[in-house]
Amino acid sequence: MRKTVVLDIVALSFRVVGEHTPFLKSWIEGKKKAIIEPVLPAVTCSAQSVYLTGKYPSEHGIVGNGWYFYDECEIKFWRQSNRLV
Repeated sequence: MRKTVVLDIVALSFRVVGEHTPFLKSWIEGKKKAIIEPVLPAVTCSAQSVYLTGKYPSEHGIVGNGWYFYDECEIKFWRQSNRLV
């Protein structure tokens, strides 16, 4: 069986792996790497949900990082339940 590791870390790219990330740098050296092209603008919850589910926001329903609370007329961020993904 071939093992695969997927690191789904927001804003991580090869250009930031180096001096300040010594563990990651040594861990990935000599291994096959793939670059994932973004499928939509960098809205964290939406983009991460695409990668985790393989579906677009129109299918999985995560369209942003915040929720609009009508009773308070306010958008609150990072209040999503982990059960949504």
